Amino acid sequence: MKPIVIAKVTGYVSLLMLYTPVSMAMTDESTERLCFGMGFFLGSVITGLIFCYSNRHFHKKYQKMLLRVKLAKNNSKIADQAMQSLAQEQQDNQDLLEERVQERTLELNIALQELESANQELERKNVLDELTGLHNRRHYDQKILAEYRRSRRNLTPLSLVLIDIDHFKLVNDNYGHLAGDQCLIWLAKHIKQSLKRSADIAFRYGGEEFCLILPNTEVEGALLMAEQLRLLLNEQAFIFQEIEIPLTISCGTCTYQQEVDVGPEQIFSGADKALYQAKHNGRNQTQQYILTE
Repeated sequence: MKPIVIAKVTGYVSLLMLYTPVSMAMTDESTERLCFGMGFFLGSVITGLIFCYSNRHFHKKYQKMLLRVKLAKNNSKIADQAMQSLAQEQQDNQDLLEERVQERTLELNIALQELESANQELERKNVLDELTGLHNRRHYDQKILAEYRRSRRNLTPLSLVLIDIDHFKLVNDNYGHLAGDQCLIWLAKHIKQSLKRSADIAFRYGGEEFCLILPNTEVEGALLMAEQLRLLLNEQAFIFQEIEIPLTISCGTCTYQQEVDVGPEQIFSGADKALYQAKHNGRNQTQQYILTE
């Protein structure tokens, strides 16, 4: 719509609102001018009011928008700070956790090493004689069965040598039990030195009696080894507190060569019979027992 028409309409409306006799007396020309002037004036006023209202409305809206943006920025900044703080806390917790894990792992490794050492010590005590350091009777029972089975499987000979100190009771009676213990240690040392192969094993069977398991050893080999040990000890005196104590040993040997119905017990029994025969014949000698089918 054209501005002139808007002004006229607005002016006529104004005249109706401000109706007076004076306005009724006006001519058409003056009326049209007055209406136009008043319409233009009122239109300007209304336009200004609308502009002010719109400007105020959009200003408030803009301020709200700025406030929202500011709040959003503040919230974003707070969120970033919170995220950074959370990330740092998580990193600190992770570092602390890793440090504790490393500490616990180290403690666990130390505990496992200590446990392994304790198990090895316990195993050593279970198979070794505390006084002489040789294997004990318990280990003999396990080893003779294993070597017997190996002998049967490989069809190889298996020899036993029993060793007993002659008149050992006199050592304890004349010089005391401490001298007797030192005598056993002395003999065990010479027995260890007499073993030439890693497969040969020495045991303290009980008291002053010792036993050798000699895998893959013939009758002559077992007899020779026992005799060499006996002759060596016969030439050396046991010394206790600067006192020379002459000692001799008696030996009995037995060799398993795949005889029928012969087991570890029969092999040991044969060596024990040979040892008894050596003592019965005057001691300080070696006798052998031959297994028969």
